[in-house]
Amino acid sequence: MSRNLTLAPMSGTVLARATAGVASLVLAATLTSCSFSLGELEPVGGETSAPAEEAPAEETDTAEQDTETGTTEDAAEEPADTADSQNVLPMPASEALTWGSDNYWLSGTGDALYRLDWTPSSDMTLELTHSGSSNFIIVTYGADETRYASIVNEIGAYEGSVTLGDLPLLDGAEAVDYLHIQADGPWTIGR
Repeated sequence: MSRNLTLAPMSGTVLARATAGVASLVLAATLTSCSFSLGELEPVGGETSAPAEEAPAEETDTAEQDTETGTTEDAAEEPADTADSQNVLPMPASEALTWGSDNYWLSGTGDALYRLDWTPSSDMTLELTHSGSSNFIIVTYGADETRYASIVNEIGAYEGSVTLGDLPLLDGAEAVDYLHIQADGPWTIGR
């Protein structure tokens, strides 16, 4: 008994599924051949920070004199506890301005630290603008002054929105108490 097999043209649904399957395989092969890793978000410029509005209190010497041994050590060679300094508020909490519950917009120029006088929610969307030419970074901190997540980290002029529920906040958006803004130009934040 012999059968003759004939190929019939594929219908629209079968053709669409076959095309989608091939596209999925191509995408999977492309993605598996990519190599990337995510690390700590760092502002552009490495270890340098934005200039402070106040001059530092007599910390202009980079070398320290050891009075007992008479040797000079460069302060930059001493190991710094960078993990702790990067994960806590960049300035004392007492210097934070208050973002009151009756204000829906903040605006400013340059760096600022705000303590929230209201409780954010996961479905809250923040509208952000920046018209500077350098870094625009907003980082969230909790009541214990520990860093949570960056809301935005862009260079130059920026206009966009961020839903707090989309951020990697382990304790949820409700745990955010502070916003630290780093900018070199005018910015706005609306809720």
